[in-house]
Amino acid sequence: MRRMLFAAAGLVIAASPAAAQKYNLTVAGYSPGGLVSTIGIGMDKALAKAYPGSAVTYQTGSGGYSNAVLLTRKKVPVGFIGDHEMSVIMAGKPPIKKPLKNLRLLFKPYVGATRFQISHVLVRKDFAEKHGLKEFADIARKKPPMRIGYNRPGNADGDVQQTQLELIGVTPDDIKKWGGQVVRAASREMTSLMLDRRIDVISFGMSFRHPRVREIAKGLEVVMLPISKDVADKTTKAWNGKTCQIKASEYDFLARDSWATCIGLGAYADASMDNETAYNLTKAIYENIDTFKSAHRLLKKVVTKQTLSELGNVPHHPGAIKYMKESGLIK
Repeated sequence: MRRMLFAAAGLVIAASPAAAQKYNLTVAGYSPGGLVSTIGIGMDKALAKAYPGSAVTYQTGSGGYSNAVLLTRKKVPVGFIGDHEMSVIMAGKPPIKKPLKNLRLLFKPYVGATRFQISHVLVRKDFAEKHGLKEFADIARKKPPMRIGYNRPGNADGDVQQTQLELIGVTPDDIKKWGGQVVRAASREMTSLMLDRRIDVISFGMSFRHPRVREIAKGLEVVMLPISKDVADKTTKAWNGKTCQIKASEYDFLARDSWATCIGLGAYADASMDNETAYNLTKAIYENIDTFKSAHRLLKKVVTKQTLSELGNVPHHPGAIKYMKESGLIK
């Protein structure tokens, strides 16, 4: 069994010449052990099959913002960036100091429609019943003294969740006025806080039936607050996502269908990557797609050559375009 290397930091190991058909490269990712890391595992397996002796080192980090900077500084050849993060990166909004226009898409491991990252608003059932919370907009109506957790500053998912709250008329200052508290923390910490009853509400973007969602539902009686289509549409527009839906039948703790913002994820390179390398890396994933998908059950379920080819809000790398045209995936 292949074991992909994980690195906390470090420079990329330069790829061998394309003619030698052997690559050793670092991919800038997110946290260790998360769903994104399985994409790195899939890339490692696919690349090794296409070019024997090749290997991928998955470099853990704080997310797409830092990955974009690493790419533009030529510290890594490939990095993962969420669609919501890319909208900030292209605009040069904080924490990015100026627009980064030199990024190019290789392929999309997950697209929004796959519900790779979909908003969940979970509330302890006893708290929801006490304060009459039956849907997301009830937070603004009922003004509960809630302790709510969403992702830490600098993580775009936390900003997505805050946007949703603002769209129903709720700000962090409002929550404090009601006797509540906003807790900004990573998803693992928020999960622990929820299970320990130190927060009442958790709002985060997780894949459908993500282990953290199931862990919370197993340890507590919770309800999921349905989000209106209007709020989901406006959040989607603000964060370059896709409006998608969770059916009531899909979660025992969801009373009726909920709309939500779904976020996709792309694998990017700097525009300076030579066309042959970009072509070969792209080809390795597409022509060994079953090997790539074997890294995780969600990849097996939702990834196709068509989803890998979905357009992003930056251009594909010319090398990737060349392969996709040759294979008839794009015109």
